Amino acid sequence: MTITASPDALDRKIDLCFGRADLDRDGLIDASDVLGLAVRTVVAAGADFDSPKAVAMLKASQGWWRALVADLDSNRDQKIQRHEYRVGMRLLAEAPGAFDDVLRPAALAVFRLMDRNEDGWISAAEFWDFQRAFGSSEAAARFAFEKLDTDRDGVLSEAELLSAFRGFYTSTDPDQVGNHLFGDALD
Repeated sequence: MTITASPDALDRKIDLCFGRADLDRDGLIDASDVLGLAVRTVVAAGADFDSPKAVAMLKASQGWWRALVADLDSNRDQKIQRHEYRVGMRLLAEAPGAFDDVLRPAALAVFRLMDRNEDGWISAAEFWDFQRAFGSSEAAARFAFEKLDTDRDGVLSEAELLSAFRGFYTSTDPDQVGNHLFGDALD
């Protein structure tokens, strides 16, 4: 699968993320959606909520929420509407260093949480747990894993996952590997 080269490719990815984050399907992202997604990720990883990895994931989610409200909530109602999310995430994608400041901490927390056996790699099974938490199908997770495993060693490194997150959230390049972070969901 290749994302069609068009100016709206990034918007399509942003909209996909909005839909995945809007857990209660009310057309808004609020603190309970962000916390709920973090909780689903912790549960999918099989981690205890008081474990250092789970606590790190929850803290990263709190940081992500604070950044969303500070940077995207234009009407200051503590809720992010779809248009606010799209405009704000596009600005984040274009701002130098913004990914590292805003999204990288959450991506690292996801990596560490999913690396259940702490071997420094994410296996296909561990990746499926992450994908399940974000609402992907098993087929989409398999597809994504194959695409993101750029060195074809059967596991994802921290660098591969961070590159995928960065590409998904910031790239307009239709051939960017990170476009496949959530499988073939953009077809």
